[in-house]
Formats: sequence, C-alpha cells, structure tokens
Amino acid sequence: DAAVVPPEEVRKVAKWFQQTVTKFGASAAVAEGPQDPALRPVAEEVIKAFTAGVGTLLSLRRGAGRCLREELREAGSGLAEATSKLGAAVGTEDMAVAAGKALDRTRHFERISVHNRAAARRRVLMGLAQVRDANRELSEVLRRSDAEAAGDAAGLASDDEDGDLDLDDFDQEDLEPHERRLIEAVYSAACGVEEALKQASQLCMPRASGSPS
Repeated sequence: DAAVVPPEEVRKVAKWFQQTVTKFGASAAVAEGPQDPALRPVAEEVIKAFTAGVGTLLSLRRGAGRCLREELREAGSGLAEATSKLGAAVGTEDMAVAAGKALDRTRHFERISVHNRAAARRRVLMGLAQVRDANRELSEVLRRSDAEAAGDAAGLASDDEDGDLDLDDFDQEDLEPHERRLIEAVYSAACGVEEALKQASQLCMPRASGSPS
C-alpha cells in the first residue's frame, strides 16, 4: 500500500502554506485596507501554496478507498473554507481569528493519511476512542449503582441519626432492575466491539518487510 505522495512532500506543502498564511496575516494587520497594493504579492503566494495543497490532495485521491477519499474531502473543504475566510477578513476585526483557523487547517492537512491502510486505521482508532468513552461511562453507572445499593441501609441509618436530608440525593435516581440488565448487556456488547476494534487496528499496521500477506 505505497503512498502516491510521500509524507515528507505533504509536510513540505503544509509548511509552505503555513508560512504564507503567517506572512499574509502580518501584512494584512498593517495594510491600509483590502485594496492595499502591498497585499497583492503576499496574497498571490497564499494562492500558490493553496493550489499546491489542492494538487497534493488530488494526487492522493488516485487509487484512494472510501476512508481515504472522505479524509481527503474533509481536508480539502476545510482548507478551502479557511483560505476563503482569510481573504474576506482583511480589514476587519476577524483577521487574527481567520488566520488562526487557516493555520489550524494547515495542521490538519499536514497530518492527513497518505495511503488507504493509514486512513482505515485512523477511522478504526476514532471508533475505538468513542467506544472506550462509552464503556467508561457505562462502567461508572454500574459502579455507582452498586455503591448506592450497598450504602442504602447505612444511608437510612445516618439520616435517622442526623435528622438532615441531603437534597442532592434526589438528583441520582437508583437504577431499576430492568435498566441495570439493559446497561449490563450494552456494556458487555460494547466491550466486545472495543476488542474487535483493537484487533482491526493491529491489522491496519504496516506489515514488516518479508512478512506474509
């Protein structure tokens, strides 16, 4: 799964665009409005760097699978939108914000996948992160439910002794038995999905030279 465009070439184009955006932002800050002739050569450099970025994305699209095509589409649209807003912000108070967003999109561009395997693995890892977050939340719900169930008797005794009632307790309703069974089933299934995503991520790793296909 060789890259059509080497990663170092992508970084080179990203660095060029970053430098031109930074220079344009600094020039626009002291320009006498959007029609200032001094801005034209700097703006042309931004356009050239943007064009090089688009050309890089189009080159990467050759032979790209679904995951890579979607990633390239997102990178291209984000870069185009940021560049457009950068030009429109000249002479306004939004110039610094627009320049910052353009630089942020440049960082996204610099990290794009350069072949299908990398794009697929990135998609899998994103899904894995979401599943892990969901598992963590489900586990916390079950743990809190167990703790509340174990502390019911002690809590009632404490209320009788103190005579005070913590109103915050009403914000945390105990799980009904059917709700707990549902959460446990979902948690078990999600753990299986997480393990499958881990294995898929490993399969997307680059193969060592000489290893069987």
